Amino acid sequence: MRALPVFCLRRRGGLIYNVRMAIKDNYLLAKSAADMLEKAMPIRLGVNKSNELVRLVYEISRREGVPAATVLEEAGVYLLDDPGGAFHRIKEALLGRRYPSRQDGDKVRIMPVKMGSGSKECSLWEGKLSPGKIFVEKSVLSFEWTRDFLRNFPNAEVHEADSLGKAARMARLSGGIEEYNRRRETLFITANKAAFIKKCPCTRDARRCGYWVLNLGFGCPFDCSYCYLQTYNDIPGLVFTANIDDYYRHIMDFDAVAAKGLRIGTGEFTDSLALDAYTGYARKLIGFFRSARNLVLELKTKTAEIENVLKEEPHENVVISWSINTPSLAQAFEKGASGVRDRIEAARQAALKGYSVAFHFDPVIWREGWEKEYRDITAELFSSREIREKAAWVSLGTLRYSPGLKQAAEQRFENNSMYYDGEFFLDFDGKFRYPESLRKNIYSKMRQFLREAGAKCWIYLCMEPSRLWED
Repeated sequence: MRALPVFCLRRRGGLIYNVRMAIKDNYLLAKSAADMLEKAMPIRLGVNKSNELVRLVYEISRREGVPAATVLEEAGVYLLDDPGGAFHRIKEALLGRRYPSRQDGDKVRIMPVKMGSGSKECSLWEGKLSPGKIFVEKSVLSFEWTRDFLRNFPNAEVHEADSLGKAARMARLSGGIEEYNRRRETLFITANKAAFIKKCPCTRDARRCGYWVLNLGFGCPFDCSYCYLQTYNDIPGLVFTANIDDYYRHIMDFDAVAAKGLRIGTGEFTDSLALDAYTGYARKLIGFFRSARNLVLELKTKTAEIENVLKEEPHENVVISWSINTPSLAQAFEKGASGVRDRIEAARQAALKGYSVAFHFDPVIWREGWEKEYRDITAELFSSREIREKAAWVSLGTLRYSPGLKQAAEQRFENNSMYYDGEFFLDFDGKFRYPESLRKNIYSKMRQFLREAGAKCWIYLCMEPSRLWED
């Protein structure tokens, strides 16, 4: 499979083909494919059939750096003289080119291209919250945490609301992608009343890793192209929990019945540390878990800003973890997050302080030459003696996405080459994944790279069936 180099430009038919094309140019490419199909096909296509062919032509064109007209010509569309079966013949030709490794049983679901002519790259997080509006539940207005939090934003409009649901309705704008892009402009302060702790929502039929979620807020300031939160539009902003002190009792009650070493963390629906300068959650939680006998707190992040963590004395019930990718992939697909080498240095500082540390290579993203990139970054990560000695675990997962996520990313990012470089098929849980044989190869090699680099910690898979763990 060929992937267009990041800085390779090709001008054909008036368009520049480049993985860094503006969203408007991507839209024009898809539109040109639709226009050409309408003129070339000997039959009139319905909306769904037209959408399928446009998607296939678009992805082939983006991946290979060739004009849509060339893709259609090579698929035989201009040679059709018999309308009978024309759609299926062209579709099969395009499927064979887009998914050359497809075998019997591999399921492909072709989603429409949804980007618009006015779609723009989402704004970049620069490390500082500056909300225009903050909605506060009346029940937490008098909380010390609320007062401290609001002092950070003297220019924001503060609105009272009876509940989070009512606040969300008051703040609702247009919905959809544009609203998600503006999520950092609106904050919600609420009280958690029930769902303090819950089992990690592991995908169905996957082997569980034993992780539990401490449900403390919702939403992340970073813009990662693969993040599933892009498809969550229930709340038009970032949600913060004010009654942090209430968590202590729930943590201790759960600790009393938990198995020894059970992991629990806040990094499932938000980044555990990205906004800690405003929330102060980390210092509170680290203090709470000093009393735990069985639970292990994991604070998972993509930031290198860990000042609050370093102010606390470490103990065996707390692990600080980082999502890690190759530097070039992180720069391309993890907008606003700290650079990978900054994350590694932060991990070294945490380990030097005495904290156990952990790492998540999730998602591993396939592209030509992926092995060297990931071998190099694992070697660099574990070249630190402090990290080698304090590493508690490493998780591995490959790029996967639910229906609709790729469409959301295409409306928000100029560079979505990771979705086109590889082949993705519907898998056991309804998500799109690389073929199982490729995932097995990736995990085997990643395990090899980690062991060669000196990692002696537990390595586990994220959201994969038991057979892959066993292999």
